[in-house]
Amino acid sequence: MPKLFRFSFLYIIIGLSLVVTVNATPVFINEIHYDNAGSDLNEGVEIAGPANTDLSGWQLVLYNGGNGQPYSTISLAGIFSDLMSGFGVLSFAYSGIQNGSPDGVALVDSTNQLIQFLSYEGVIEANSGVAAGQRSIDILVQEPANTLVGSSLQLSGVGSAYEDFQWGASLPESFGAINSEQRFSSGEEAAPVPTVPIPSSIMLWLFALLMPLSGGRSRQLSSLPTLPS
Repeated sequence: MPKLFRFSFLYIIIGLSLVVTVNATPVFINEIHYDNAGSDLNEGVEIAGPANTDLSGWQLVLYNGGNGQPYSTISLAGIFSDLMSGFGVLSFAYSGIQNGSPDGVALVDSTNQLIQFLSYEGVIEANSGVAAGQRSIDILVQEPANTLVGSSLQLSGVGSAYEDFQWGASLPESFGAINSEQRFSSGEEAAPVPTVPIPSSIMLWLFALLMPLSGGRSRQLSSLPTLPS
């Protein structure tokens, strides 16, 4: 059997032996308020992350969904205190957050790396700025024009990274405190990162197939080992 053919099977086995991991976002947008009945009051965005993380140099870039352009930037600062299981929150007030259909916000770290690009009331395609060429992730909840004053959109659930939580409908705002329906868990308490292992039966079948090929002996397809069910 040609060496190239044997090596191809070897690469297949190596590739299949890997697992797929889910990237986690430990510093993330945790709460937002942009619209309410009457004049908009107490607009702002809250960031959550591990205690002692310094947000100096980080930014929130606000995006206009109509043209995909940034319309304002909020400079962040502060260090997360340990408010629950090694995590904390910092809130940043900003008057003039646009009211959607859609609009969005990008979270950028101190090295100008895009961490998140979220939107509300639809998806945005950014045409310039740090998120240029990116499509936003719609949080799928919104604040209509009759939203009660003192409300906000918040993450809820249990975990230690953005992917562990879900956005929910308006609740009484909790800027500067852990959300009412949210619980942070330490690394020891958090569930393991999901993986997608390759079934052992398939791996055994591939090894059985490779062993005779590595010795240079050919065999007919009719004599290949039967794939386990």
